[in-house]
Amino acid sequence: MSNDNGPVLVIGATGQQGRATSRALLEKGRQVRAFVRNPESAAAKALAAEGAELVVGDLDDEASVKAALDGSRSVFLMLTMMEGVNITAAGIAAEQRRGETVIDLARDSGIEHLVYSSLRGAGQNSGVEYYAAKEHLEDYLTAQRIPATILRPVFFMDNFASFNRPVLDDSGTLVLNLAVRADIPLSLISVRDIGAFAALALTRPREYLGRTLSIAGDRLTPPQIAAAFGGAAGLPARSFQVPIEAVRAFDEQVAKMFAFFNERPDEELDLAALRAEHPDLQDLPTWLATSGWRP
Repeated sequence: MSNDNGPVLVIGATGQQGRATSRALLEKGRQVRAFVRNPESAAAKALAAEGAELVVGDLDDEASVKAALDGSRSVFLMLTMMEGVNITAAGIAAEQRRGETVIDLARDSGIEHLVYSSLRGAGQNSGVEYYAAKEHLEDYLTAQRIPATILRPVFFMDNFASFNRPVLDDSGTLVLNLAVRADIPLSLISVRDIGAFAALALTRPREYLGRTLSIAGDRLTPPQIAAAFGGAAGLPARSFQVPIEAVRAFDEQVAKMFAFFNERPDEELDLAALRAEHPDLQDLPTWLATSGWRP
């Protein structure tokens, strides 16, 4: 296993995790080949401006994937099951198919290290179909004997800047609407730190090859999360448990995910050990202070 500065192909480069991984690798002086469908998109242009080489292709076009793998030494792989704003059966099937394609072609091209971003909950018989698709790809990586590291990130802090954004009620109180019971701690991680762990694995393969690593930076109950946002905003804050049925009306898979959270709370990770590997690992207050979040 070599450990030089050979190119890293980043699949999912214009998504949150792909951008974070690309930037972390570039900061470490690694060559990044960003796999993009549209080189004219704002995200692709930003990656190019930061020093990434754009490689144009489509995961449904095997020839373009093979061409992108040729000349790459290692791969970061992140796939999405989303179709628009929802998780669909077709999206889950497409994710699984595309993942198998990348893994097969990576095996045939002799890739030395593949870092796959899965999710925590894979392998726990959750009953959530998109969790099962991630688990299938983890197993497929092992079956194909790909030299790999599997990362299992938890709930993204960055979700609180988008679809889980706290809102102000009529009384001026900041309200965190979350379909999680008030007594259940939720493990959290910033997308920036997913990229940091991916870059660590890709630049220190001897330490990470063969590992499946669940990663988090904080673990808080919904009232504690709300309090952190209230403190950052200087406002009173509270949490509200959204009924699962209300979530189901929006997205069945997301509803199943939150039901799983409520029925089988995740075990606490060793945050001190993770912070020893990545000393800049963010807790929620740090993410709030550095992300520019505002109510």
